[in-house]
Amino acid sequence: MQLLNKNERELVKLANFFIKNTENLVSEGKLEEEHNKVVAACNTLIEKIYLHAEDRDTITKNRESLKSLIKDNASCPRCNSNTHLKIIGVDTEEKWKCNRYKCRRCNIQFTWNRPNNPWDMIPFTEALISELENKIASMDGPEDAKEQIHGSLDMMKANLLKIKEVVESSDEEYQDMLQRDLEMSRMVHEFKNFLMIEKIKLDTWKNPFSDN
Repeated sequence: MQLLNKNERELVKLANFFIKNTENLVSEGKLEEEHNKVVAACNTLIEKIYLHAEDRDTITKNRESLKSLIKDNASCPRCNSNTHLKIIGVDTEEKWKCNRYKCRRCNIQFTWNRPNNPWDMIPFTEALISELENKIASMDGPEDAKEQIHGSLDMMKANLLKIKEVVESSDEEYQDMLQRDLEMSRMVHEFKNFLMIEKIKLDTWKNPFSDN
């Protein structure tokens, strides 16, 4: 039940109540065996709900893990150390989201101008690559220096490609999950309304003075 959202939990409770009552009434001969088809539909939907909830939880956790893959390696601009740093928020004034820190040793706050997530790391790296390429084009120095920068460029481009593949795969998986979640939400809503109507039909008045 923990993985289910509010509407899913409500439907599962209603479905379990309906299943129990229907099976009792069928066994007592007060309902036709035909009603067992509704019971089977309830069991099938409950199973689908739990499978979807597990899938949604896995994809959401994977996405959260992806967010934490990027380490900005911040250091205090005053003491040049990272041992007393504490993240106090996120700065969105830059082109990308950056972590804001407090150095408890120096008692100062600062924004570390490096992306704190893979999505912003892509345009950051692309801008850095473009800057290095322009630098090489305007260099008049020895070829060794240019070759060294070229080596760094090749490594950055390879890393950028890997980040893009991971991010694009995660985004596609996440969007697919959101679409399935929307479809499941509609199915839950419709089936919940159906069961509420069926529940009312089963709730017939009983004569308190009757022996039956």
